[in-house]
Amino acid sequence: MNMRTIKTLIVALSMIMLLSGCWDTKDINKQYLPVVMGVGKGKTEKYRIVLQIPDASGKTQILDKEAKSISKAIDLIRTDSEKSIELVHLRLMLIDRKVAEQGIENIIDFAVRANDISIKGLVAVIDGDFEKTMYHQISPTPEISSYDFFSQDAGWTPNQSIVRIWEAYQNENSYTEDMAIPMLKNGVRTLFTFRGTAVMRNDRMVGTLNQEETLLFNLFKGKYSGGTIEVAQNTSVLIQDAKIKHRTQWSEKGPSIQTNITLDVVITESPEGKGNAVIEKEMKEQLSRQFNQTVRKIHSLKSDVLGIGMIFRPKMSEKQLKEWKTEWFPKLEQDINVRVNVLNEIYFKENANDNKSQGKMLKK
Repeated sequence: MNMRTIKTLIVALSMIMLLSGCWDTKDINKQYLPVVMGVGKGKTEKYRIVLQIPDASGKTQILDKEAKSISKAIDLIRTDSEKSIELVHLRLMLIDRKVAEQGIENIIDFAVRANDISIKGLVAVIDGDFEKTMYHQISPTPEISSYDFFSQDAGWTPNQSIVRIWEAYQNENSYTEDMAIPMLKNGVRTLFTFRGTAVMRNDRMVGTLNQEETLLFNLFKGKYSGGTIEVAQNTSVLIQDAKIKHRTQWSEKGPSIQTNITLDVVITESPEGKGNAVIEKEMKEQLSRQFNQTVRKIHSLKSDVLGIGMIFRPKMSEKQLKEWKTEWFPKLEQDINVRVNVLNEIYFKENANDNKSQGKMLKK
C-alpha cells in the first residue's frame, strides 16, 4: 500500500467519523417546539394534556389530547401532528388546581424522568378555568412569552412565588420542606393574572397564600429584590436589603425558633411632614403582626413551606428527621420580629389628606 492510498483512506475515515455525528439530525422546520404544557383533568380520561407552540408570527398553536397517562397523551398528539413534537424547549408546566389538590407526584416524576424535558422548567397552578387559561391569547406580540411572567429579568416581582421542576421534585421527596407553587389564571389585558401561592403538603395542595402573604414568604426566603410594601395610606417603601437571623431551641416541649428580620428600605411615597421614625415604627408593628399571622396560617395547614425543618436539620437525629412533618412541625413555636431602617426617601406627597387627589407626587 503506497503513501497516496494511505492518505486517501485517512481522509475517507475522517469524513465518515464526522458524518456519523449528524446521522439523527432533524430539520427544525419539521419540528413543533412547545414552550408550555398544561396538565388538567380529562372529560373521559385521567389527564388532559395541552401544548402551546409559538410560531414566527407571534401567535400560539395549541394541541390538545386526553389519555390515562401523560406520555400516552403526548404520543397521541404526535400521532395526529404533521411535525415531530420535541419537548426540549418546554419552559413552563401549568397544572389545573383540581389535579394539584389530588396530588402532583406523577406529573413531577414524569417531568424529571423524561429525557427531553429540562428540570429548570417552571411549575404553576391554574386557579380558574383550565381550558380558558390554556387557550387564552392576547394580541400578537412576539416578544411576550408565557414564561416571562416568572422571569426575574422580565415580569417577576416578589409578590409572585416561583418553583422549578427540580425544586418541586426535591421538596416532594424531602422530610423537612414543602413547596409553594404560584397560582394564576388568564388575564384580561395581560397574558396571566397572579392569584397567589398554592401551599403544598408533600405533593398535595392544602391551602393558599394571597399576594401580600406571598411577599412575606419571599422575604423570609431571601427573595425580596424590588419588593414594595404599603405601610399605610399614602406611605410605601421599597426594600433595598434584608438580613434574617434565626435563634433555635429544642426543649422537651419540642422545637422553637425566633426570627429577627432587619429591613433596609427607601421611602417611595409619604405624606409631607411624616417623619422617618414614625414610618419605621408603623412598618415594624405592621410587618411583625402580618408575619406572625401568616406563620400561624401556614402552621394550621401543617405544611412547612418556609423550610423551617431545613434550619433544624443539623440538630435532628435520623428518626426525628423522618418524623419532622408529622410529629415535630405541628409542635413548633415560631415568633418573628421585624426591625426597619429607613435609608433614604425619594418622593413625598403634599395634600395627602385630600382623598380625591391622593396627593401630588414631588421629588425631594
